[in-house]
Amino acid sequence: MDWRLILIGENGPTPKQAERIAEALRATGATLELISEGTGKTFPFPVLEVLDPQDRLDRATIHQIAARLGTDVHIAARPSAECKLLVADMEATIIEDEMLDLLADKRGIGPAVADITARTMAGELDFSRSLKARTKLLAGTPESQLRELCGQIRYTPGARTLVQTMRAAGAKTVLVTGGYDIFAQEVVRHCGFDEVVSNRPVLRDGVMTGELHPPICNAQTKREQLLRYCEELGIGPHSACCVGDGANDVEMLQTCGLAVSYKGKSVVQKIVDLNITNGDLTAALYAQGFKAAQIADH
Repeated sequence: MDWRLILIGENGPTPKQAERIAEALRATGATLELISEGTGKTFPFPVLEVLDPQDRLDRATIHQIAARLGTDVHIAARPSAECKLLVADMEATIIEDEMLDLLADKRGIGPAVADITARTMAGELDFSRSLKARTKLLAGTPESQLRELCGQIRYTPGARTLVQTMRAAGAKTVLVTGGYDIFAQEVVRHCGFDEVVSNRPVLRDGVMTGELHPPICNAQTKREQLLRYCEELGIGPHSACCVGDGANDVEMLQTCGLAVSYKGKSVVQKIVDLNITNGDLTAALYAQGFKAAQIADH
């Protein structure tokens, strides 16, 4: 199998990092050629052409080698091009935390909810059933506590820059999350997304009932929204960048042109073009061919 790998980052990998990755790939039985050292304008980062005659390499293995050696690698199926649509997951992607886990901690039921969350993101549990189960456990939570938690949201490094830069370049930006709308709206306000799709817990007299308003935003919804906005913009899915981290994001990541994860779970490392472990979310911009001078707030 042939692989085209671009080593990317804000300042670019060092020559030593590039050589260490080359050595690690050769150790698997692959042969490779350095077709660019990253000094020109066309390829600002080192580019490796890799031939794996014994098919020992897969995407997850390549991402794991890169992470171990302290750099990020874009597995490029096509030449870099600025995407016209960004569809992003929220929790553990645009923001650092799983908000339901934080809420559960404050309610004194943290371990029970966190276990369901972890198993769901690993693909062991159906997302819709999992969300219903977690929401039921959170029944009795006052709306004031939800709003208070909005002030404690921690944003993933580079998240706002990713959204603002793509918007400035003319792309549509959409936050599509299985999380609660009260948190999603705050993230939209901070980062500047154009649109948002999320889940809404039922509130009665200012208190969560433990139920959700239908329909539930799940993995299928994320893919449907990706295709909906592609149709609206008159583009194909190959012109879209999607960012997610877990099983609930797999369908949209498999459908788009540039699939990105931020410290993604093993289930997504198998399919994404770029798993960011060393840099921040601006790596998704470099993977599209943006230069440092084009990046907002840079």
